[in-house]
Parts: sequence; structure tokens; C-alpha cells
Amino acid sequence: MMKHILFSLFSLIVLTAQAEERRVPSLRIAQPVSIKVPLMTDTLDIMGKQWDENSRIASAYVNQQAWRQAPATTDSVLAAPQHAAVRMAGFTLENRNFAKTKIRTEGPQCKIFIDGQESAEKGLTPGRHEVALRITQQAQKADTLRVFVDAPADVAINPAGKAPFQLETLLYGEHLRGAKISADGRFLAIDKAITHTDAKTDQIKIIRELQTGSQFQVEGFMQWTSAGHRYITQRTLADMSQEYSAVDALTGKREVLFVKHNADNGHFLPGEQKMLVTLTTEGPRDDAQVHQILQPDDRQPGWRNRTNVGLLDVATGELQQITCGPHNTYATASPDGKQLLITIAKNDITRRPFSFNTCILLDVESMKADTLIANDGFISGGQFAPDGKSIVFEGSPECLGGIGNRVPAGMTPSLIEKELYLFDLTTRQFTPLTADFDPNILSWQWCKADGNIYALTENRDCQDIFRIHPRSGKIEQLNLSERFVYRFDLAKEKAVLTYFGEGHSNCERLYVVDLKSGKERLIEDMDAQRMKDIELGEFGEWNFQAERGDTIYGRYYLPPHFDPSLQYPMLVYYYGGCSPTGRYLDSYYCYHHWAAMGYVVYVIQPSGTTGFGQEFSARHVNAYGDYTADDIIQGTQQFCREHSFVNPKKIGCLGASYGGFMTMYLQTQTDIFAAAMSHAGISDPSSYWGYGYWGYSYSAVSAADSYPWSNPQLFNEHAPLQLADRVHTPILFMHGAADTNVPINESIQMFTALKILGRETAFVTVEGENHHILDYAKRIRWQNTIYAWFQRWLKDDASWWNELYPAKNLQ
Repeated sequence: MMKHILFSLFSLIVLTAQAEERRVPSLRIAQPVSIKVPLMTDTLDIMGKQWDENSRIASAYVNQQAWRQAPATTDSVLAAPQHAAVRMAGFTLENRNFAKTKIRTEGPQCKIFIDGQESAEKGLTPGRHEVALRITQQAQKADTLRVFVDAPADVAINPAGKAPFQLETLLYGEHLRGAKISADGRFLAIDKAITHTDAKTDQIKIIRELQTGSQFQVEGFMQWTSAGHRYITQRTLADMSQEYSAVDALTGKREVLFVKHNADNGHFLPGEQKMLVTLTTEGPRDDAQVHQILQPDDRQPGWRNRTNVGLLDVATGELQQITCGPHNTYATASPDGKQLLITIAKNDITRRPFSFNTCILLDVESMKADTLIANDGFISGGQFAPDGKSIVFEGSPECLGGIGNRVPAGMTPSLIEKELYLFDLTTRQFTPLTADFDPNILSWQWCKADGNIYALTENRDCQDIFRIHPRSGKIEQLNLSERFVYRFDLAKEKAVLTYFGEGHSNCERLYVVDLKSGKERLIEDMDAQRMKDIELGEFGEWNFQAERGDTIYGRYYLPPHFDPSLQYPMLVYYYGGCSPTGRYLDSYYCYHHWAAMGYVVYVIQPSGTTGFGQEFSARHVNAYGDYTADDIIQGTQQFCREHSFVNPKKIGCLGASYGGFMTMYLQTQTDIFAAAMSHAGISDPSSYWGYGYWGYSYSAVSAADSYPWSNPQLFNEHAPLQLADRVHTPILFMHGAADTNVPINESIQMFTALKILGRETAFVTVEGENHHILDYAKRIRWQNTIYAWFQRWLKDDASWWNELYPAKNLQ
């Protein structure tokens, strides 16, 4: 324990320690692999060179990981082998800060590998590292091996215990991506992504029988059938035609449903006799080099294409076109397939929210149309009840004339806030189901087995599933093991649910839940695979009462081997877009990873985010920083007052997208932060409003019915660019050069302003990347840039930054 405390002390105090050479006290040394003289068929090799023993030994194969299983020994004497031999030895290093490290050996000839790469010198990113030595020994000759490490004092040699969380933990390995359950609840179709260290990812789908655990991999899976445990596949035949088949998951028996010469994007209706398909018509094209922009959205690839709905008869192969015209249409079917709920989307750029939906009930046989909702921009699609007697629609509080609006007078509800509305097909009455329910609806499904609705919600910083009783209006939370559920699915014939999710300190797990008893069964545990050798620090909840009187929720993460008598730098993180910062482990912005590098991490849920009720999320509208910035500043100050282990002079903040805007805006309102990072942030709401692909439509959320000409106070007085002279905090700007959501000019103009003002700033672009940095190699560099920036300003150590971006004598 004392060793761990000393390690923490060195990490925090010896931040700029000079490198010192230390001998490695113990090594793991594998047994020698004899290199016997082969039968020589010639005195020359294939390149015409003379065979010699040294080159033969050097080229001999040996397992480079063999040292891992060897016992640790302080004896560095290598016994004389009978024949010439190669053996592996190794040890580990661990560091919380970037550290330049050199390895030196004395004794026999060695090749040095650091993290698998042959090199005796490397800049170590924070984490645990392996140093492997390939040792060459001559026959009948004993050797003495000594190994030395030249590194800062806070680099631990052969650290005990589990490894800290590091970037590789997050990026590589096996991840769950989804699961669908068969109608009878006997089988799961599980989606997985396996990412290898070369950054290549394999996407696989596995069918697993729940009772026996037997499983097999499947290609072309589309969906489960509406009864039993058959699944439908689509595969391409030799003549490029598409074959659709139903396969019994238990026996493997395949029934070909039909073959078509072109693929249809759609899904099969109950009974699998008809297929509801999406028909895409390519829109008119102008000259590729010089062309007219018809609408703001015409800049987006594919906007001119239009989708309509068709119904394909499986038996005959005939396709009935259900809709046609210049408007995008979507459909969902009644349980018996006799009726379709058609949603027609029409654009109207002259009024918020710029796109309006009309929902029509269509009798498939007679083609008689009944308009249920007309030109409502705040309504989304709907789902039929299992008995076909009602429909549940999703919409924001302003839909249906505002019958679900619960915000105080003078406020505008957030468009991101979603509620459910029950429509009775007999009485033709709408009833709000969730208007007085604070969690925000993300997705939902009807359960045929019990007649209830199950909804995945943003519930503060969790994603929980609730059961909604449509008749009584009663809402109850399912008692699940994971508090951040990603997706769920219901069996059609049994009251059984499958879901996968994670928690604040564990990665994905997959479960099946009996909805009658509430009993869970664990099916897959990625955490047991990926995190078994990883040590995490403490997690805790911390809330405070804001000056306006309400509770602002948050949580914190502490470094492993935390010592409350020390002072630590702190990072503060907050939402982007409008969604809360979720209580999960895997993330681009991984709080446990930051904590592993020696930071206290404070994650706050300030005003404006969804998941806390309509009034709370409405604070995001027509505010551009009001309320939200106050909460972040108050929360940060209060957290520091209540926790003496935080160094109040070494606090950083960071955010992305709207969170990037907030990062910039905060620096115009306070000087409490010692450094900041904005990724893809908005520096001027006016330029973003006009330039971003979704600038004007996102403003329908954040600036409802406000425009640069009608409300210049909102757009100008809250623009960080207009307030740039107030900024004194060093800010790092990060941006994907191909960002179509928040264009890169938002970072460019703020960076330029701060340069003109002579303020500390840096700007790093990621070529070819959009709003999210998805390329693995670029993502590693992007994340290391962020870490290096905070090590520079919060730990007074610029070595990592200088390694990534050496100084250049350019003006």
C-alpha cells in the first residue's frame, strides 16, 4: 500500500522530474530456445550470401510473449546453453504522465522491444507498458544480463497489481452492438464488433440458443419471424439476384421465400406474407461542377432523393406502390397488416421547425386514407397497439396543439424532449402518456404478451427502461442491473425482454429479463473479458443546490490509489447537443481514463439537458449559455470548496459541439479554469446558423423563433467570438477538417481572434474527419493531443505537447 501512495506522490509532485537511470531490479526470463544447426543444402543462402551462425540465430523464431509466463527473478545470470539459443526476457513500466524513456542493457546481445515495437527509446503515453528483450546466447557460454531504465522518477518499474485504464483498453477488443430476441424467446441474434490492434474491425452476428448456450455465426440476418424461432436472411446469388429465406434456428432448415433481381430495403410484416419496402427515387441532378442550391438542405448529399413506400407480395413477387410523389414518406403496419400508418414529411423553410408531418391511416385493400394528424412539425411516427385499436405517437411537447406542454408560460419547450401520446382509433382522442414524466423518451416498443409499452429513456444521467400501462397511465421503472441501457428488444410471443448496457465502472453486458418475475439472466459479459486486469478509481455522486434553488446533479471520478491528503488537478466535463453526459464507461471522453492519469474528474449535468423534465431542458432554448454556464461555474467552485484534494488553481474544462461552444463561452465569463479544450465548438451562433448543414434546423431547438436579424442580442452577446477579448484561459481548438455539422470555420475564427489578442491558444485539425473522429490512428493522435494539452497546463509539464508538436521558428 505504501508503494502505491508513494507512486501517487511522485505522480503529483515530481511533475517535471529530470530523467534518471535505474537498474531494473527483477526480470521475467523465459527458457532458452535452442537453435540447432540445420542440414545445409548449400554454403550460400537464396540471396547468394554465405551462411553464418549469427545471422541464423538472429533470424530464428521465438515467441516474443514467452517471458510473460516466466517467474520473476532478481538473478540476472543466464546459464550456458548447450546449443546456440535465443530467449526472451521482459519487465513492465507504468506512468501517469507522458515520459521519455530509454532502455540500456549490459551483457549478451539484445534486441529491445517497447510495446511490441523494436526500439530502445520511446515516449511513453500514460499507462502500463511492456519491455521485451530478445537475448542471443552462444553455445556453452554463460552470460550476465543487466537492464537499465532512463526515465523520470514517477515511471514505476514492475508495478504491482492491476494495470490502469488506458486508451488501448477503450479502443480494442470485443464490443456488443445489439441483440434481437426470437418471437418465442428461445434465441438471440447478437451483434458484435471485434477491433484488432491493427484497427481493423470485424462485424459479426451470432445466433445463440438461450437454454443450451450453443451458438453459430450467421450472414445476411434481417429479422426474426413473427412466430417461433425462424429468422429471415438475404443473400446474393451467383447471378447477383437476391434470395430471401426463412431459416429455423434450431434445425437449420431453410425455406426460400422469393428471389428478386434487385434488393429491397424493408422488413417483413407479421406472417411473412408481405414485405413493406422503401422505394428510393433519385432526384434530378445539375452539373456536378456548377449547380444551383434549391434549399439550404440541398447542400447535403442525397437530399434531392425521395423515398416512398411499397408492399411486396411474397407469394407472387408483385410490388404494390403505396405512396408516390415529391415528399418523403414512411410507414408502419397494423398487427394484421391490413392498415398502414403513413407519415408524409413536407418542408417549409419559412416557419419553425421547418419540416412538418402528416400522419394518415391507410386501408391497404381499399386504399382509403384517413388523416389523423395534419402538418404538425412536432410529431414523429407512431406504432400500433398489439390489438390494433390504438396508436402511440412520439412528439415534442409542442405537438398536437401543445396538449403535452408542461413548461411555464414564457418558455419554449426543447424539440429534443420527447413524449408519448396515445390515440384511440375508436374515440379519436389523444391522451398524453408521459407529459408529467421527467425522463426523456428515446425509443419504445409495445409488448404483445402483456399489452404494456416499454420505453428506453434518458433518466437524468442514466438510460433506464420503464413500463408504461397505457390504460391506467401508470409508469414504473424496471429494476435492471445496468443503469445505462443502449438498446432493448421484446419477444413477440412471451413477456421476455433482452437488453445490453453498461455502468459507470463496467463495460457492456447482455441480459434477458422475464417481465413477469423481473428476474434477469446474464448472457454476455464483456466487462469480465476486457476489464479483468484493469484497475479503476472510485466513483461517487455529488449534487449541489444552485443559486436559483434547484438541484444540479453530477458525479466524480478519483484516480486509482487516491490519497485525500494530496491535491490533484481536476477536469470538468458537461453536455454537448442537448443530451446528458451518460453514466457509462466506454466513451470518446472517458472519465476513468482521465482519472487514471492523475486527475479528479467532475461531470456536471447543467441546465438545458434532457432527462430532468420539460422545464429543465427548456432552459437550453434561447439561452446560448445562460443558466448552463452559471451552473458549471457554481458547481466547480462549490466542488472545490467541499473537496480539499482539488487544486483550485489547476482546473481544466472541455466539451464538444455545443459543449465546445460552452467551453469557449465559459472563458468569457470566468477565470477559474487554468486550461480548456473545445472540440468542434460553435464560436459564433450567427455563422453556425447559416453555414452548418444543420445550423438553422438546430437553431429551431436552441434559438426557437429567434434569428440573427430578429434577436441580435441573443446571437451577438452570447457569441464567444464577439467576447474574445475577455478570454485569458489557454484554449486548445480541435476540429475535423471535413466537419459538416459544425464547420471548421467556427474554430478558425476564434483561434484567429485569440492569436490577434496575443492570448495562449493552439489549433489542431484532423484531416478527412467529420464531427466525430472515427479513424483509429487519427483518433489516437487526437486524444493524445487533448491529454498533452492538459498535462502542459495543469501539470506544468510540456514534454508530451512538445513531442507531438515540436516548436517551429515561424511567425
